[in-house]
Amino acid sequence: MAKKKIPTKSELIQLQRLYKTDEKIGERLGGVPAYLVAYWRRKKNVAKHSQPKFSEKEILNLWERYGDDDKCGMELGISKAAFYNWRRKYNIKEKPAFLKLEQLELNFPGLKLNSGAVSLYNKQTIIQKVIATQLDTESIEIDNQYEIEPDVVLSNGNCSQILQSFLDSNTDLVWNPNKIAISLTRTHFQNNGSTPESDKQIREFVKRQGIKGFFESSDGCSHQVMLESGKILPGQFVVGSDSHTLSHGAISSYAQTIPEKLIPQIWSTGKISIKVPKTVRIEINGRRSRGVYGKDIALHLLKELHNENLSGKTIEFYGNVISQMSIAERFTLCNLSQKLGVVSAICPFDSVTRRYLTGRTLEHYNPIIADKNAEYENLYQFQIESLKPLAANCKEDKINNLSELENIRVDMIVIGTSNNGRFEDLRSAAEILKGRRLSPDCRLIVYPGSRSVYLEALKKGLIRVLVEAGATILFPGSHNALDCGCKLLAKGERALVTSNYNLFGSLSTDDSEIYLCSPATAAASAVNGKLTDPTRYLK
Repeated sequence: MAKKKIPTKSELIQLQRLYKTDEKIGERLGGVPAYLVAYWRRKKNVAKHSQPKFSEKEILNLWERYGDDDKCGMELGISKAAFYNWRRKYNIKEKPAFLKLEQLELNFPGLKLNSGAVSLYNKQTIIQKVIATQLDTESIEIDNQYEIEPDVVLSNGNCSQILQSFLDSNTDLVWNPNKIAISLTRTHFQNNGSTPESDKQIREFVKRQGIKGFFESSDGCSHQVMLESGKILPGQFVVGSDSHTLSHGAISSYAQTIPEKLIPQIWSTGKISIKVPKTVRIEINGRRSRGVYGKDIALHLLKELHNENLSGKTIEFYGNVISQMSIAERFTLCNLSQKLGVVSAICPFDSVTRRYLTGRTLEHYNPIIADKNAEYENLYQFQIESLKPLAANCKEDKINNLSELENIRVDMIVIGTSNNGRFEDLRSAAEILKGRRLSPDCRLIVYPGSRSVYLEALKKGLIRVLVEAGATILFPGSHNALDCGCKLLAKGERALVTSNYNLFGSLSTDDSEIYLCSPATAAASAVNGKLTDPTRYLK
């Protein structure tokens, strides 16, 4: 048996903050007995955890301040029910005897306070507070230009050209190797000058500079790998060289796409000048119908907001639907928001975010929450009780209910890629395909989002189910072969994909069509060989 690596004192303290007990710390370390964890603590002079996560004073102060479990929970990054349980633990049952100012404020999101109003807060959105934190100041003005240092710089496109531009600048060392991430995922198969020699040069550069955030093409889609490895954290300012960068707003970071030509400059100086964008607030509430997934909700927003002027702005998502979404669904929502022309899309930090990061990182992070009366450019509210599964015709740029599209023949179906290529996406498809076979007139290709997704799907038997149904499974990251101009559709054929709008731009010919949908819709359609509502296949 391999000898367990003994964690350092700082690692033990961080683990204790996350898991509290020696038993749970031992489980996190791979089945280490609790007595051994206790022994390590004593040797490193780390006291046994004895304090609750939230003190009675902290819970009482918040309750007297807001008098509402939902608002108090948001302040702590936990759910409404979780805060209620903390109140019960400390026997705090009565409503506050005196109302505080926070409870008397009647300002609605999106409405600005009049100039004479006195605010208890600074009226700052998440983006303003992220930038203010970077500059160590109290407030940031919209439309002002600021020079700041990013927390993460992601390069996953023309890496060889970016590297060459950096070398041409006669700079020997990057400004901070711990804040640079490089992925070869999208360099392969693309007509961007990538060769085995240029890839070798990138690998040697990474070693020479001490850059730890490096991912081979076999690791999978760069944005998926960055999230699941804990390289991007809440409250961070992230810039990247492709349009999918804003997907990281799912983890409550401010992620923005920048031109590739700026990446070498940031590698050298560690600075970028950005203009603070206006922010709109989108609230999504209601109870989902069966068969409605995150992809359907994202397509619904695109359908309703396509005529709104959101270009160059930022979105903050709120509402009970968002709080119930997994990180994977939030990833899809933020990813597709680029179709609206926004520079960033952010889901607020909450208990879902906290649970997702547990065990993925030992680094300290500072979640940033918008002020209670933050000023937004506009407010959009959606109720989704009546929402049905959707599909988008990429060629005609139309989004329709599946009931309007059923019986349209499909020849090829693609499930996965960087968008909707996570474990729960493959699981929703496998649940429908289990015990069934593909239509003889339809072919199915599955691209797991990353190596870890692939391995988990193998372990849980999903890959077997998909293969038995007739699917072709390709290795993570290989979908980028489609970006080189490879045509998988013959003239007049139709494809159904779960990707982003721009990922399969070279998939079709002039006479073929591509539809976007959820993995469940894709699986149901694969069985019938035509566009199909997945609801009838759900247990």
